[in-house]
Amino acid sequence: MNDFFSDGSPFLRHPLLTAERTRQEIDFLVDALPLSPGARVLDVGCGFGRHSVELARRRYRVLGIDPAAAMIRAARDNAHEAGVVVDFQQVAAEGYFTAEPFDAALCLFTTLGQVPPASDDDNRDLLTTVFDSLKEGGRFALELPQKQPALDALKPSDRFGSDTSYAEVDRSFDAETGIVTENFHIVSPENSQDYHLRYRLFTRQDVTGLLAAAGLQILKSHGGYNRADLTDDSSLMLFICAK
Repeated sequence: MNDFFSDGSPFLRHPLLTAERTRQEIDFLVDALPLSPGARVLDVGCGFGRHSVELARRRYRVLGIDPAAAMIRAARDNAHEAGVVVDFQQVAAEGYFTAEPFDAALCLFTTLGQVPPASDDDNRDLLTTVFDSLKEGGRFALELPQKQPALDALKPSDRFGSDTSYAEVDRSFDAETGIVTENFHIVSPENSQDYHLRYRLFTRQDVTGLLAAAGLQILKSHGGYNRADLTDDSSLMLFICAK
C-alpha cells in the first residue's frame, strides 16, 4: 500500500482544495499574522505548494518544506506554472534548521499530527523547529482539526466518482492512540492503486500544551479562517502565535 503523499496520491486532486479557498485562507492569514510586505515565510508541510505559491504571487519570500518527494515535485511544477519563484526543499520539519530566521511560519491543513507507516509517533517536534526558525516576535499560524468535532463527523466509509473511475475510502479511529487511519482504493480504467494515511487528532488543550512546551505564545484562537472565536464545536482550530 502506498503512502498517501506519494506519486499519484488522491491528495494531489483533492476536490476541496480549490484556488478560491486558498486565496481566502491567505487573505485571512496576511491580515491575522500580520505579514509585512516582502516578509520571509516558512511553509511547514507545504504539500503541493498551494499556500506557498499564493504567497509568492503576493511578493512574499517563501520556503516550503515537506518530507514527501512527490509533494515537492508537484509544488515546483505548480510554482513554475504560476510563474513565481518559491524555494521548495524535501525535508522533514523535525530535522530542518536555518541560519536565517523567518518573519513568519505556517503549518496548515492537518500537517501537525501526521503519523508515518509502522509507527505511532507523530511529528509534534516540528513545533520546536518552528520556534527555532522564527525571529524574536515572529508569528506562526497553526491549523488543524479539533478532535471531538472531527470524530463526530468521521464517516466509516465513502465512495466518490463514476462506475469506472472512483475512490473508496475506509476510515477507523483508535481511541487508545488517538490515531485516525484512512485507506484509499483508487480505480480508473487503466489501473487501481491503494493509499494509506494516518494522523493523530488533538484537543484544544492538547495543542495549547504543545505550543507552550515549544515556547510559542497563543495570541488568538479562531474556529477557522474568519474572526469567529474557537469553541468546542469548531471543526477547525486556527491558532495565531508569537515567538
